[in-house]
Amino acid sequence: SYFGDSFCNLQAFQDVSTFHLSLQIKTSRRSGLLLLAAGMEDYLFLELQNGKIQARMNLGAGEVTLSSSQGVQLNNLLDHKISLTLQGGKLTMTIDELFPTYVPVNDDREQLNIDLGIWLGGTGNLDAPYLSNAIPPFRGCMTQVKFESHQFDILSTSFKQCHDTKESCSSEFEAGDGEATSFSTPDSFVSFPTWSGASGAPRVLEVLMKTTIEDALLVFHPGRESDFIAIGVVKGYLKGVLDLGSGMEVLENTQVKLDDDQWHRVKVQVSPDSFVINVDSQSSSLPLDSSQKLDLVGNLYLGGIQGKMKDVFRESGSLSRAEEEMTFESFIGCLGEIKVNQKDRSLQDALVTKDVHVKCEGDDYDYSSYYDIDVTTTSPPVRIPYIVIDNHQHCYPTDDMPEIFKNVTKLLDVTPLLVPEGGEGLLDINNLSPTFDLSAAGIHQSEIIFTLQNDPWYGLVDMNINTRRTQKFTLLDVVNKKIKYMHDGNERHADQIQLQVAIHSDSYLPECLKTPHEYVLPVEILPVNDIPQLGGGEITITENGRTRLSPSLIKIMDSDTRCDELVLTVTSEPFMEVGYLENSQQPGRSISEFTCRELKDGNIYFVHRGGHAAGITLEVSDGQSVSHSTTFKLSVAQPHMTIVTNTGLLLSQGSNGSIGVQNLAVLAHPRNGDIMYNITQPLIFGELQIMTSDGMSKQVTTFHQSSLDQDRLRYVSTDSSDQEDIVVERIQFDIHLGQFSLWNNTFLVKIIPAQVKVSNLVPLEVQVGEEQIIGLTELQAKVKGKNPDPQTVKYILVKPPTLGSLQLLDKELAEGDIFTQKDILDSIVSYKVHVQRAVDSIDQFQFRVLADDQYSPLYTFPINILANADAPVMTNERLVVWQGGELTLNKNYLWMQSPGSTDFVFQVTQEPKYGRLIRDSPPGQPRFEGAIRVFSNEDLQLDRLIYKHDGSKTSSDEFHFSAFDQGAESSDNQETVNGVFRISIQSKNEHAPVRVVNRVFNVVRHGQRLLTTDVIQFKDDDSGFNDTQIVYAREGILSGNIVSTSNPSQALFRFTQADLRDKNILFIHHGADQERFSLQVSDGFHKATALLQIQAGEPYLRIANNTIIVIDHGSTKTLNTTLLSADSNMDIRDDSEINFQVTSPPSDGRIIVSGIEASVFTQEDLKKGVVSYEHNYESLRSKDSFSFTVQARGHSEEGTFRIKIFKQGYLSEPEVITNEVIISYEGEHTIINQDNLKVDQADILPTEMVFTIKEPPRLGHVVKLTNSSDSTASPVLDYIHSFTQEDIDQGRILYVSASIQGNDAFTVDVSNGFTTVEDLHISVNIVPRLIPIQTFNFTVKEGLSRAINAEIVNISHPFYSSANIDFVVEEPPQHGDIRYLDGDELTYFTWEEMKLGHIYYMHDSTESTEDSFTLSASAYEIERRSLPVTISVTVIPVNDEPPKLTHNTGLEVLAGEEADITSSMLNTDDADTPAEELVYHVEVPTNGMVALKEAPEEGILNFTQAHINKGEVIFIHEGEESGGFSFTVTDGEHTSPLYQFVVTARPLTITMVTQEELMVFPGKMQPITSANLGAVTNEDGNEISYSLIRPPRLGRLILANDRNQYEEITHFSKTQLESGAVYYEHQMPEEPFWVARDSIEVTLSSQPAPDVRHILPITISYYAAHSNISSQLWKNKG
Repeated sequence: SYFGDSFCNLQAFQDVSTFHLSLQIKTSRRSGLLLLAAGMEDYLFLELQNGKIQARMNLGAGEVTLSSSQGVQLNNLLDHKISLTLQGGKLTMTIDELFPTYVPVNDDREQLNIDLGIWLGGTGNLDAPYLSNAIPPFRGCMTQVKFESHQFDILSTSFKQCHDTKESCSSEFEAGDGEATSFSTPDSFVSFPTWSGASGAPRVLEVLMKTTIEDALLVFHPGRESDFIAIGVVKGYLKGVLDLGSGMEVLENTQVKLDDDQWHRVKVQVSPDSFVINVDSQSSSLPLDSSQKLDLVGNLYLGGIQGKMKDVFRESGSLSRAEEEMTFESFIGCLGEIKVNQKDRSLQDALVTKDVHVKCEGDDYDYSSYYDIDVTTTSPPVRIPYIVIDNHQHCYPTDDMPEIFKNVTKLLDVTPLLVPEGGEGLLDINNLSPTFDLSAAGIHQSEIIFTLQNDPWYGLVDMNINTRRTQKFTLLDVVNKKIKYMHDGNERHADQIQLQVAIHSDSYLPECLKTPHEYVLPVEILPVNDIPQLGGGEITITENGRTRLSPSLIKIMDSDTRCDELVLTVTSEPFMEVGYLENSQQPGRSISEFTCRELKDGNIYFVHRGGHAAGITLEVSDGQSVSHSTTFKLSVAQPHMTIVTNTGLLLSQGSNGSIGVQNLAVLAHPRNGDIMYNITQPLIFGELQIMTSDGMSKQVTTFHQSSLDQDRLRYVSTDSSDQEDIVVERIQFDIHLGQFSLWNNTFLVKIIPAQVKVSNLVPLEVQVGEEQIIGLTELQAKVKGKNPDPQTVKYILVKPPTLGSLQLLDKELAEGDIFTQKDILDSIVSYKVHVQRAVDSIDQFQFRVLADDQYSPLYTFPINILANADAPVMTNERLVVWQGGELTLNKNYLWMQSPGSTDFVFQVTQEPKYGRLIRDSPPGQPRFEGAIRVFSNEDLQLDRLIYKHDGSKTSSDEFHFSAFDQGAESSDNQETVNGVFRISIQSKNEHAPVRVVNRVFNVVRHGQRLLTTDVIQFKDDDSGFNDTQIVYAREGILSGNIVSTSNPSQALFRFTQADLRDKNILFIHHGADQERFSLQVSDGFHKATALLQIQAGEPYLRIANNTIIVIDHGSTKTLNTTLLSADSNMDIRDDSEINFQVTSPPSDGRIIVSGIEASVFTQEDLKKGVVSYEHNYESLRSKDSFSFTVQARGHSEEGTFRIKIFKQGYLSEPEVITNEVIISYEGEHTIINQDNLKVDQADILPTEMVFTIKEPPRLGHVVKLTNSSDSTASPVLDYIHSFTQEDIDQGRILYVSASIQGNDAFTVDVSNGFTTVEDLHISVNIVPRLIPIQTFNFTVKEGLSRAINAEIVNISHPFYSSANIDFVVEEPPQHGDIRYLDGDELTYFTWEEMKLGHIYYMHDSTESTEDSFTLSASAYEIERRSLPVTISVTVIPVNDEPPKLTHNTGLEVLAGEEADITSSMLNTDDADTPAEELVYHVEVPTNGMVALKEAPEEGILNFTQAHINKGEVIFIHEGEESGGFSFTVTDGEHTSPLYQFVVTARPLTITMVTQEELMVFPGKMQPITSANLGAVTNEDGNEISYSLIRPPRLGRLILANDRNQYEEITHFSKTQLESGAVYYEHQMPEEPFWVARDSIEVTLSSQPAPDVRHILPITISYYAAHSNISSQLWKNKG
């Protein structure tokens, strides 16, 4: 193992010419040095670079580089074998023996000289010039390193020295995110890449830590210049130091001690303006100067600092300054969950590590730390254990959620675990599968934590992860197959693993996923099993009512399983409009499965809502096998009832009597319909009670037949007044079954006066701590007309006192106990107070008297307890807890104190039913979740008492307690206070309100109208929801005002949905006719916005519903508002204002209103369902109708109501007459007519034959052409789902195709209203809009013809290829024509003629090489045409023209020079041969040769006209004479006669043009100019050279250079002469003179002209003009 700063050095020194190097690596890092064979100058590097291997080698002749092949990535933590071979001038690399690459090496017999040894993993302290671009040390595992030369491994015998390596392959390289890392020695550390901060964003570092060391370094990061940051543990607390460049800032967090060997979460955040350290949510912070920046460079060190770097940091000063504040000794302990800037960092990301290892020594991960989520100020994290059914929804995605969570409704999809009976099964990710991509959301599998809530019933969960003290594991453990379920062999076929699931991640998550949720993982045990069976049949159900289902209707047969384990699932059921199944425990909610037990208990009902119910299909499952589906036919019966028994009840005052079917019975059809009794008047002398399943009784005003059947209903006499005579309780009630009712029934209860009464009842008055006798003066009973023995008059205690006790001698009497009149006579019945109260209080007990086998009414005996100043005072306030949540119960809710003591203890006498009381543990210790029964004031004061709700759907809970002072001296004096503590359970508001009614609100312009739930209505799926919880809030409305109905002057800005339903809201219009305004809608937690559209206009009354009805022949149908209703924008508050007047009655039936034939009814009548149509049995017609006028407030509208009469004849099927393929042109619409589609049936009109589209077409749409009533408006195409045969016959149905060709189809059901032809398949062939012509270019020989047939022009589409198609020649060919076979020229022809080969193209023999013509096609019968198409013709030329010489001018050239032969001098034309193919043959050139410019030294005898045209041919002249060459020209077929090309030579000559004498002043320089030596050649611009044959005697020739210096010369050029740079310089003699003469002789040359010699005379004289210098006086002897 190499840890990022490790290396090995092998002292192998050798010169090798061939080698074979091999090694094996495993790493996750992208780059690192594997091996270096080091010489003084030679080297061989083997490196990992960006996930690939690179070899770099230099044998002295330059670097050779070789990389591994592209596709192989080597940093994937798998073993990879690498080999590198130098042999035969080739360097070859192979990866995993599969992927070879090579590069040639030009070695020139060079060797690899290894002078400095071989280095593995890093270069240590090696110093060599080529190391400057070496890459960082390797981090990972490297093994099997061999370096063989001539079959000898030179490493095997070398001395090896390693630094910080480890023999085996360390597991830390594979450590995943979240795994704990153990730091075990004083040298331990981990370094990561630079802790950078995005501009403006804070740097955040988070880590879980655990240690016993009280002084240690945790984090260090150096920076630029003096900047740095260090975090350490000092005396057990966390301390941070940083320097932004202006001195050290120190921050301490002293709230949490860290050296307690517990896990703590540490979070360090450095923002531009603050430095924050959090330890376990305890925060401390320090403001920073935001103008300064923490400039960090280098690496982030955790747990310690690399040894060699400590000195570097000390020198820079950062370390030595920080050491004043904290130690720099390494941290010893564990770090886990390292996150840098919210990104997980594992040891896979580390750069260098030393002495660390994976997993925490002495402790495995304690996941409880996952729940130390940062506590926000709003409320503690709510832990809500729902028992989640698998399809339960936790999340309701909203539009503002990120895309990844858009369809996420819960965290996990649960799939049952299948385990063989008595065997075991591993959990895997398929059982608990995340519903979204965790990695895309930035969540690791280790961050999903499961807590096992309790052991499975029939097995064990085995966790192979050493999590002592905890029942937690992670999704990573599941993926790694560490969690298994072991079955105990029990015969039961199902078990479950109850898990609580929480995510702990800082990545963004919707709130609903952050909350811990409970999941149940079902475990299915695979036994040998019989499949359960269902018995089918017909079930009669009540029309528009509820019908109870029972095992006698749905028979279940299963030999293996008890009823409790069988579940029935609905696989197909009627539409919701028809009806649904419900569980009576949750009325109104549709269910799709129920258990056999619920069926047996009579809880399952079918609720019918209207229409025909076909059937319901069920299957039964025992959790293992599923039965075949069985369909139960539902037959709807109209309900009917008759009361057959109504005996009434006789009882005496104060007693109760049971009411069963023997007292009250109804004969009903159907038999199992749900009959409901509704009490319509309040009872006077007693109450009706139902005994519930838990033995309690509850008062009711409605009850069902089942309560009578099961004898659960009783009448209880509650009147205790002094009754003299028999009184009669008249119980008024209605009976309902579906929509059938029996109104205003009476059940009589006769109550006989009690024979036993109490004659004396005087309240007691008692002091605290006092005991008082109850004597005859306080309490005495009598029996009417008798004087019984006092021993036989018995008082039965119904409800004992609560603030004290009733004593008989010294025995406390409890509920149901008895004392007698004699006991009262003997003064042994007494009352004793138990409580002390600071105010007067009242106690009471209730009793009946039994004497002579008769009971008295129930009496209440009051007791006044007088106040006591020393009495204890109790606080007892109701606690409000979320459903499934928990809350601390502290002294604000429950408290007891007396003036002398607060040391009270509470004993729980009756525990809460729907939750438990638990005591919180001190910080850092796991909480005991068990229920407690004793707690103290101290628990309340220190917030240690918690009430935890069990998540059940309950609204309240309570517990009973007695409290006493612990400090009271003796238990006799110990006063006990009893009480009840009440808890309100607030149901979780999980569901947002959803709008279910959304209509435009129409109102009369400047009028008013009630705003009701008919226009806007929301529903909320929360349990216990009612309309008062939905609150609407509005702001200003421009077009009106919302006011209270009762007080229209009062504007309303907030109102509830109940106000809308109760018609309390009025809208008054003013302003614009149209407006949309928003209403904020809230259920108290969730908010939504609704838009309400106001439309004001003239008052109207219009028919809203007018639905055709179908009734059986001779039957009656109720008309309600869903079938017939009117709608208005006027302020009509009572539906009885809307009158329907029948203007022409039905011809085959009559209208009945409330049982009487009538011609007028109101909308109120329709709503009540008292209007019906009764068909006359004798009529044989299939249709009926009546016309009516609806009227209200002076407005009216007419309409006709239609009725279809169903007769048996309708059961025959419609007949499909035609169903032909519809031809549609792409992108166009095609009328579907009766030639395509016709369905007919006798007696059925085309308007009644309705086609319903079942499967729409894929490539188009079926639409209907609708003509507007406005004759000028253009018709409209509407998308439709159904149409009639009439629409087809009228040509109103069109198929509109998309711009795609192909075959399409749609499926329709055709119905006459009663019988249907199902799945009629209608085919559509979408063909091209334009005739598709395929054309191919062709070739023809010059002057010949070619048939134009289907190979050249083709119509491949089958639809068009069979049509009559004409072709028109749009553009004829330029070099030929289109003809018939017999030779006539033509401009059009048919497709048939062309297919038969009658049409030809004829070429006109011109020298054209290409031609073209354009055709278009038309099919006149179907009015289609094509786009024009152009066909190109390639003409193969025939060489029939000889070459013609057009230019042969010859050439004039300077003797001995070369010149271009151009096309103006030599040119040949050929009508059918290109210049490239016209070849000149040269014969006998004289005085020169022909050559090409690119090779002037080689003479040629052939060239082409193209060479001449491009200027590539030259003639090179030799000698003095004229010359030339003879030639012929050929085009391959024809050759010209021999021609002569003449080259005329002209010689080059030099001529002197000026020859002036040179005048020189003595001793001076004089320029020689072209006036002295002017010469020209007979060719312009040729350079002439002057050479000195004879130099001057009296001076010298010099040349001025560009630096104004002079040098003596012997030759010069014409250019230098003309530029005035050539001088004659006179040298003064010693002897005096006046005039002297000199001369020079020069040769003029310019190749190839003959040289010319010339003498220039020079006169030196004082006569020569010279500026500023006069003659010189030589001698003056005197």
